[in-house]
Amino acid sequence: MAISFTNQAQELAYQKVADYLASSLFKHSMRVRTDMPRFDLLYNGSTLIEVDVLPWEVHPWNDSELATVRAASQITVGNTSMAAVTHFLLAENRKMRFGAFQLDESGQVVFADSILGGDNLDLLELQTCILSVAAIANSYSDIIAQQFDGAEMAIAS
Repeated sequence: MAISFTNQAQELAYQKVADYLASSLFKHSMRVRTDMPRFDLLYNGSTLIEVDVLPWEVHPWNDSELATVRAASQITVGNTSMAAVTHFLLAENRKMRFGAFQLDESGQVVFADSILGGDNLDLLELQTCILSVAAIANSYSDIIAQQFDGAEMAIAS
């Protein structure tokens, strides 16, 4: 099954990300998805990072095709409906210079960061985005387990 791209900027960004990941510290832990423009990376043997190359369809430059690269890692698995955890993470978002805690479609906590793709994709910025997501996911899964009784929810790591 071939990957379908919305615009040329998305396709260009995907190729740049693929080339970088294949020649970087992630080359031995990367899985290329064949059904969507996504790469799954395993960092330090335990942290799963999903790297999606997405079209940026609503942006301030009407005549341009743009794309973004989004790195995300799941922080929790299971019951995360606790108000205290949600309040804590929203407060922690203020400390983040890049990226933010979010809820995914299934209500799990993820940490995600995005950068501009296409012709403007900077490889150092991509590496920093991915490694920052990994570091924050590792740190905050431990913090949540310690502060909010990890026995009540499984912690992704």
